[in-house]
Amino acid sequence: MRKIVILLLGWIMGNSIHVQAQQQQQGESQAALLGKLLDDKTGKPVEYASVALLNPDSTVLTGMLSKPNGDFDFRQLKPGNYILKIYFIGYQTHFQAVAVKRTTDVGNIRLKSAATALNEVEVVGEKPAFTMEIDKRVFNVDKNLASVGGTATDVLRQVPSVNVDIDGNVSVRNGSPTIFIDGRPSTLTLDQIPADAIASVEVVTNPSAKYDAEGMSGILNIVLKKNRRAGLNGLITAGISTTESTNAGIDLNLRQGKINFFVNYNLRDRKSPMKTHMFRKNIDDDTTTYMDQYQDGDFGRKFQSGRVGFDWFIDNRNTITISQGIVGGDFNNMNEQTIYDLDIHQNRVRYASGRNDSKRKFRNYTSQIGYKRTFAKEGRELTADFTYNRANSENRDDYSLQYYDMQHQPINSPIQPELRYANGNGNTSYMTGQIDFVNPLSETSKLEAGLRTNSRTFNNVLSTYGRDFDSGAFLYDSALSNDYHYTEQINAAYVSYTGAFGNFGFQTGLRAEQSFYSGELRNVKDANYKIDYPISLFPSVFLTQKFKGDHEMQLNYSRRIRRPWFRDLLPNIEYNANSAERGNPALKPEFTNSFELSYLKDFDRKHNILASVYFRNTPNAITDFFVDTVLNLDGQERKVVLEYPINASVRNSYGLEVTMRNQLTKNWDVTTNVNFAQTKIDAGALSNSGFVWFGKINSNTKLPWNLTLQVTGEYESKRIEPQGEDAPEYQIDVAVKKDFFKKKNFSVSLGLNDIFNWDRDLSYTRTAFSESERYRKRVSRELRLNVSWRFGKMDTNLFKRKRGNDEGGDNMGGDDF
Repeated sequence: MRKIVILLLGWIMGNSIHVQAQQQQQGESQAALLGKLLDDKTGKPVEYASVALLNPDSTVLTGMLSKPNGDFDFRQLKPGNYILKIYFIGYQTHFQAVAVKRTTDVGNIRLKSAATALNEVEVVGEKPAFTMEIDKRVFNVDKNLASVGGTATDVLRQVPSVNVDIDGNVSVRNGSPTIFIDGRPSTLTLDQIPADAIASVEVVTNPSAKYDAEGMSGILNIVLKKNRRAGLNGLITAGISTTESTNAGIDLNLRQGKINFFVNYNLRDRKSPMKTHMFRKNIDDDTTTYMDQYQDGDFGRKFQSGRVGFDWFIDNRNTITISQGIVGGDFNNMNEQTIYDLDIHQNRVRYASGRNDSKRKFRNYTSQIGYKRTFAKEGRELTADFTYNRANSENRDDYSLQYYDMQHQPINSPIQPELRYANGNGNTSYMTGQIDFVNPLSETSKLEAGLRTNSRTFNNVLSTYGRDFDSGAFLYDSALSNDYHYTEQINAAYVSYTGAFGNFGFQTGLRAEQSFYSGELRNVKDANYKIDYPISLFPSVFLTQKFKGDHEMQLNYSRRIRRPWFRDLLPNIEYNANSAERGNPALKPEFTNSFELSYLKDFDRKHNILASVYFRNTPNAITDFFVDTVLNLDGQERKVVLEYPINASVRNSYGLEVTMRNQLTKNWDVTTNVNFAQTKIDAGALSNSGFVWFGKINSNTKLPWNLTLQVTGEYESKRIEPQGEDAPEYQIDVAVKKDFFKKKNFSVSLGLNDIFNWDRDLSYTRTAFSESERYRKRVSRELRLNVSWRFGKMDTNLFKRKRGNDEGGDNMGGDDF
C-alpha cells in the first residue's frame, strides 16, 4: 500500500510540474469567454462589477468580479449557450445571450446609468427542487417546505429514493448507504444537523472507484450552505410548532476582494413525545405466558450549532478554504413504563411500573482546510483537504421497576424490584485527508487519481450500579458496564480513466483500500481483538450510450463494502425490561457486487424519466439476529430476547426503480419515485424472502399572490427480516409558503407533517421460544410555522471610503446573481 501511495503521489506531482509550460499552448484550445466593462458616458473601465454566467434556465453557473481595468474572463467552460448577467451599483443590470465555442470575446460592454429603466431582457427561471443525472440525483433543500425548522432527518424523509424509519435509520433501495457531510465522514448524527443549514443532498446509487467503497447501496452526501456573493448578505429564520418545538438561525456571508467570510448559527429545541407497546408470547416447555409492555415518554433534543470560515482567493487559479464548526446540546429521553404479566388465557396476574430515563450531553467540533488549484486547460484541477472531527459526550441513565399484585400491593416475588443508575462518558475523533487530481487527455478522455486516509478513535466508559435490596447498597453491575476502546484506520488509492468513441462513453476505475481494526473491553480480562484486513480491490465499470433526442443508457458495475460500525462491535448490553441488545465483536465486513442498468430520457427539458434495473449480491451479509437468553442482572436472572448483529450466508436483492420529474404547467412540477424489489436473506437455518416496494411523490405548485404549495406523500411496504418483518409505513405532508415585498425577501411558511397521523413503526419477530409484536408511535402530526428574511448589499467596496451617491448601495432581496 505504501508503494502505491508513493507512486501515485509521484505521478500527481510529475504532472503538476509540467503544467505551467503547457498552459500557453492549452489556452488557445480551451473554451473561454472574455470581455471588458466600460462606463457608457465616460468610457472608463468599470472595476469590481459583479459578472455572472447563467445557464439557459437562469441558474448560476459561475461568477466573478471585473478587474481594475474592467476585464473579465471565464476560462473553464464547456462549449454551449449561456446568459451573461452584469450587475453593479449605479448601473442598469445588463443581460446578454452568448454562444461559447472555443474562445469567445464579447468585446467592450458599455454599462448605462441606472437612471434609465431597463427595457431589454427579463430572465425567468430558478433552480428546480430535484435534478437528475444518470449517475447522481440532487435534491435542493431550499425548495423543500416540509423540512423547514427540522433536522437532516426531516430533510432525508423528503428525498426521492431515500427511506428513513422512526429511529432515523436511513436506507436507499432497501440497503444502508454511506452518509457524508460535504463529501467527508463526520461524527455528527443526522439529528444534530439543522435542516436550514443544508443546501442540497446528493444521491449516488452506484458510485465509481473515485468514491469511498463503503455502503452497500451507495452514498448520500449532505452539502452544507455556503455562498460567495460579493458584498454583505444574509438570512434570518425563526419558527415554532404545535409540539412546542422552536428554532432560530442566522446565516451571514461577506465577500470583499479576495476574501469570502461566512458564518451561521442555528438553535433547535425539538420535542417529540413517543409511545411504545410490545406484546410478547413466551413459549416454555410446559406452559405459555404473555407479556404486555407500555412506555410513554418525551424525547427532547435541544442543541446549538455554529459554523465559521473563509475562502481566500489567492488568484484566479488558487483558493484556500478554512472552516470551523461547533455543535453542542442535550438529548433527553424520559419514559414511564408499565408491564403486565398474563397467564395462558391472557388474564393479568401482576403488573410493574417504573421509569426508563436517559440524558445525554454532547459537543462536536469539525475543523476543515481545503486547497484547490485550477489550470488553464479546461477540466484540469488539483484539490487537497483535511478534516478533523472531535465529539465528546456525557450520559446519565436511570431505571426503576417495581411489581404489584392486581390489588396494587407491592410484591417482590417471583421478580424482585429493580433500581439502578449509570454514568458514562465518551469521545470520538475522526481524521480524513484526501488529494485528487484530474487531468483531461483530450476533449473526450481524462485520467483521475487520488489518495485518501481515514482514522477513527472511539473511547466509551459506562459504569452501572444496581441496588441490592437486602443490604440497600448500590453495587457495580459488570453485565451492564463497559470500558471500551476502539480504533480504525482505512487507507485508499484510486485511479480511473474516462473515454468516448462518438456517442459511446466509458469509465473504468480501480480503488484499493486497506483497513485495520482493534477493540478492547478494558473492564474484562483478555476481552480484545485486532483485525488487519489486507488490501481489497474495488473495480468499477460504466458504459454509456447516448442516442438522438436527449436520451441515454448506462450499464455499470461496482464492488462495495459495509464495515461494521463501532456500535455494531461494542459488546456491552443495553437492557430495557425483558429486551436487550448488544454488539458483536466477531462481526465481519460484508462485500456487495452491484449491477445497474439505467435509462435517462429528457423531453423538451420539461419531463425527465430515469429508470434503473439493479441487482446486488452480498455474501456474508450483516443482519440483526434475535435469541432467547437469560441475563444475570443485580444478582437476579432475567429471561430476555437479546438482539445483536450477525453475518448471514448471503443476501440477494434485485429490483426496478423509476424516477420521473414532470413540469406539468409553468407553475406546477411533480417528482415521482417508485422502487420495486425482491429480497432474499439466507442465514443458515433462518431464511426469509419477499417482495417489497416503495413510492414517494412530491408536488410543487406556484399559486397567485406569491404563494407556493407543496404536497409530499410516501408509502413503504412491509420489509423482510430473517426472523420476521416490518409492517408498511406511510404518511402525507403539506406545506404552503408566501413571499412578501417587491423583492420577495421575506417569507412565511406553514407546514403540516403527517396530516393523517399515520406514521408509526410496527414490527413482528419470531424466535424459537417467543413471538413479539412491537408498536412505536412518535408524535408525527406537527404544524410548523416558520419565517425567513433575506437581506444584503451587492457592494464590492463595502469597506472603502466612497464619495457622492455611491455610499448607500442598493438593497438586495434574494439571490441577485
